Amino acid sequence: MLTARRPLATFTALLMLSSALGACSMVPDYERPAVAVPASFTGPAAKAGAIEVSSSWWSSFNDPELQALMSEALKENLDIIAALHRVEQAEGQLRSTNSSLFPTVDASGSASRTTSSDTSGSTRSASGTLKVSYALDLWGLYRAQSESAEATLRSSVYAKEAAVLVVQSSVATTYFNVLNLKDRLAISRDSLAAARETLTLVEARFKYGTASALDVSQQRTALATIEAGIPSLEAELGSNLHALAILLGKAPEGFDVKTASAASVALPAVAVGQPSALLERRPDIREAEANLQSANADIGAARAAFFPTIDLSAGKTVDWLAGVGTANGTSLAASILAPIFSGGELEGNLQTAKARDAELAATYRKTVLTAFGEVEDALTNSDAYSRRQSSLAVAAIEARRSYDLSQASYKAGASDFLSVLEAQRAWLTARDSEAQARLNQYTAAINLFVALGGGWKS
Repeated sequence: MLTARRPLATFTALLMLSSALGACSMVPDYERPAVAVPASFTGPAAKAGAIEVSSSWWSSFNDPELQALMSEALKENLDIIAALHRVEQAEGQLRSTNSSLFPTVDASGSASRTTSSDTSGSTRSASGTLKVSYALDLWGLYRAQSESAEATLRSSVYAKEAAVLVVQSSVATTYFNVLNLKDRLAISRDSLAAARETLTLVEARFKYGTASALDVSQQRTALATIEAGIPSLEAELGSNLHALAILLGKAPEGFDVKTASAASVALPAVAVGQPSALLERRPDIREAEANLQSANADIGAARAAFFPTIDLSAGKTVDWLAGVGTANGTSLAASILAPIFSGGELEGNLQTAKARDAELAATYRKTVLTAFGEVEDALTNSDAYSRRQSSLAVAAIEARRSYDLSQASYKAGASDFLSVLEAQRAWLTARDSEAQARLNQYTAAINLFVALGGGWKS
């Protein structure tokens, strides 16, 4: 231990020396991994009047109830709340890590009283010690750890934004599933009512001998088949309503939405922009890069661990009974710890850090490529589902016409009942398929909004 008459002044001088030497860093220079970025997306071009993706992209559907549900989900969704707390944890970890960059100050004190059995009376003592300690960061170990923790904090923030985007997507998708199931239920119930009317007709004709028992049995079978499909649609509707309630942080019992059909909801055309913009506007890509930056800093910390560590401490002890503020002793100490043999621990830590950096570089490149692929898929699906829905709309119109014509022909005795059955089945199938194709269009639009980053900006 070294002693000095002015230990705190000497301690301060050493701190200044440490700051001067602190420019040393073992952290490799960070470079964003190279990824082949296409000049433009190859999917079908956006339609005229396409809108730019905004942070409130769901408002493009012009549905007030969807906007209200989304607003509530962004406040009450439990996944978002959990992600916010993970950010707080990362903030706390950064504060804890940064503490190594600053001196620590500790104080201690003691007091005692001893009473003698003779007449000499008692003795008392009271003293206090103030100690300041600091670890010199000559090789940048603690700064590298701080840099890593800062990148981890950024990663948690981006992860939270990615979670928000997932929740937005889930709310919109589930909402449109609910509307689609309401539409399909309405179609099934309409078809059921039509089938009952047809059964009444067939039974009346059978009563007068102009229809066979087979006709009656076949229509009863068709009616029961349509009727049997309704409970499964109702159960699926209930499941989606329950899922939507949970997304909003609500109990699922009794939850419902007011909108009765997707027919009143607009289907927006989306402007996709340039692929290079995804590198900045997708939170999952930014999260992957922040993880890579953290791993890059960990390499510097692993390298710095090979070098000696120097700790400084200064202390002052005061005997308060000898006179307030009277110093009885001061000290200044320095210790050095140099690694000589660690059995491969330091080498292994460095190897692990480098391998993790390489792993996360590959993860980053894959995340970017996956993002490009998701946009291409959404563009392709939007075009395909649009063309499919247009064709199915025509098919539904023609199927209804065929059904009406087959009934008229059957009533006139110009055809058998089989043509009615076939037309009836085709009409229900065409309408149900059209409704599902319409849902696919909404889902593709949602997926495109999300694939483009949902308008998020760092």
